[in-house]
This record gives sequence, C-alpha cells and structure tokens, in this order.
Amino acid sequence: MAIQFYLDVEGVRYILPVNPGEIQINRSTKNNVTEVVKLGEINILGGRALLDASFSSIFPKNHSAGYVNKNAKKYTPEKWTQIIDDAKINKKRVRLIVTDCGINFLSAIENFSWSISDSTGDINYSIDLKEYVDYSAKYVKTVAKKVTPAPRPKPAVTKPITIGSEVICNGRLHRDSYGTGPGRS
Repeated sequence: MAIQFYLDVEGVRYILPVNPGEIQINRSTKNNVTEVVKLGEINILGGRALLDASFSSIFPKNHSAGYVNKNAKKYTPEKWTQIIDDAKINKKRVRLIVTDCGINFLSAIENFSWSISDSTGDINYSIDLKEYVDYSAKYVKTVAKKVTPAPRPKPAVTKPITIGSEVICNGRLHRDSYGTGPGRS
C-alpha cells in the first residue's frame, strides 16, 4: 500500500493530492544548561517540547498526471489553499496522518505559504505544523461519600454505684440497690 498524507481539519478528512517528497519532524526537549561552582556546566533535563512538522508539495491543476493520488478529492489548487487558509485563520485543529510511517498527531497550522511558479496552474506550497495539546478543564464525576454519624458518647460516670444508690433504667426508677420493693415510678 502506498503512503498517503491526510489532513483532518476538525473532523473533515482530506487526502493530499500529491505526496510531499520529504517531511521533517522535530522532537526536542526543554533542557536547561547551568553552571555550578567547582563543577562546571551541567545539563538539567527538562520535559519534552511540542512536536514540529513541516513539508512542501504542490496542488496540481491537472488531476490525470501519474503522480496525483487517485483517492484525493479533485479540488482546484485555489480550493486547496482556501481549505488550509480557512483552518489557519479560524484556529481549527488539524490532525496530520501519514500512513505506513506512524505519524499521527493533532496540530495547529503555524505557517502556510504558497506560490504559483509557472504556467501549468499548479500551486507550490509549504506548511509548518506544531503539536496541539488540549488544555481545557476536565469534568470529573464525584461520588458523594456516605457520612456515618459519630457514635453517641457514653455518659460520664460521676460517682460509683454503691449500696443506697438510685438506678434508673429506661427513664423509670426501679428497685433500689438494696433490692427492696419497687422504687418510685
């Protein structure tokens, strides 16, 4: 299967009519070089930077040429530039997909330039993409915790129970501590 270049603009997928001869991918990191006394320069490793991609190709006027992808839509070169300009101006996210290469990332168009160089009507273009990382707030479903009431504290014992003490059970006075007759009700 031949390599195909796709640009997916906010869910609308376009196959580029002519594959670029080369695509340049730049993966870098945000390392920081600092000087330490009596040690010299050190390299503090940082996180990864956003991915950059750039390529250039043509939008052909003649769709019957052998180098034109037969699966691509047969738009005019002006229509192709309008699609990409519209995505850039309206701040649309673009997913670059290159089959058989493992290139697939969401990006924003950093630079798009085009020119007409001869009488064929083809448009030469160059495009620079930078990786887009979604930074919007994430909604999290919270689960209400069941709160169990704290156990009631036991009444404090104020004085020890001895002979002659009154004992209260269920709110009524029963036999006294001597065990004699029913107490007051």
